[in-house]
Amino acid sequence: MNSYLKEFLSHISASHSASSHTEDAYAFDVEQFLEFIEDQDLKHIPVELAYSYVNQLYELGLSSSSVARKISALRSFFRFLQVNYGVATNPFSTLKIRQQSRSLPKYLMFEELRGLLDSCEANDLGFRNRVLMEVMYACGLRVHEASELKLSNFNFDERSIRIVGKGDKERLLFYYGALSGRLNQYLSGSRFNLLQGKEHDYLFVNSKGDPLSVRGIQYLLEKQGEVCGLRQKLHPHMLRHSFATHLLDNGASLRIVQTLLGHESLSTTQIYTHVSLSKIKKVYQEAMEKMPLT
Repeated sequence: MNSYLKEFLSHISASHSASSHTEDAYAFDVEQFLEFIEDQDLKHIPVELAYSYVNQLYELGLSSSSVARKISALRSFFRFLQVNYGVATNPFSTLKIRQQSRSLPKYLMFEELRGLLDSCEANDLGFRNRVLMEVMYACGLRVHEASELKLSNFNFDERSIRIVGKGDKERLLFYYGALSGRLNQYLSGSRFNLLQGKEHDYLFVNSKGDPLSVRGIQYLLEKQGEVCGLRQKLHPHMLRHSFATHLLDNGASLRIVQTLLGHESLSTTQIYTHVSLSKIKKVYQEAMEKMPLT
């Protein structure tokens, strides 16, 4: 079965139908299903087994969007088997996903963000953490975009960054003057020290001088959130959510935020308006409570 998966991933790569991080997701999703079915013949997977697998995913607490992604990967995998290995049926071809209401994205209040940045230690790793989080927030980066960020992506004179995001779509982002100074300080100080003589173009590096991985970023943000004493677990996307929410709260148009986030559809960005409206309601209620009727 692993040989089928390897050929499927080679097909995905050769057809350029998925970016590198999406290929990793395909591999993970298919491997997870192969573990579930154990030694059963891939050419004779009943639809009932596919439904059992989906039910297990829901029992594990996965959201509908996560389940849908996994099913999409498996649907593509079995379509590949049908075309190349004569598999008669695709057990995921007609499978329906339960729809759930879209949850509001979690974000940091500005005071929490400032406290998070100030909680970083005054050493090379601590300063790297601060610059990493500030770049992710200032530009609304996805975690893999931060991990893949290179010096060649920057125009330091214009304070801009060229990002290649989902679907290999390019967008131009900007950052503020105060961050420019900290970036220069990081490049000439902390990054230079952490490299330990190694040479590569990646902006963020780990303690061994190698590029900082997605898992590495996820881990250090979680730990930094604990150090800061945040009310909720810090994950990379929370910085992106905070970026979008703060922009909208300060008057940026939905179209501008859509462009900066790299959302193809405006409906994807509109979820952030619910956060801003909920904040308005909260402020209104708190203000009214301070003004009792006479």
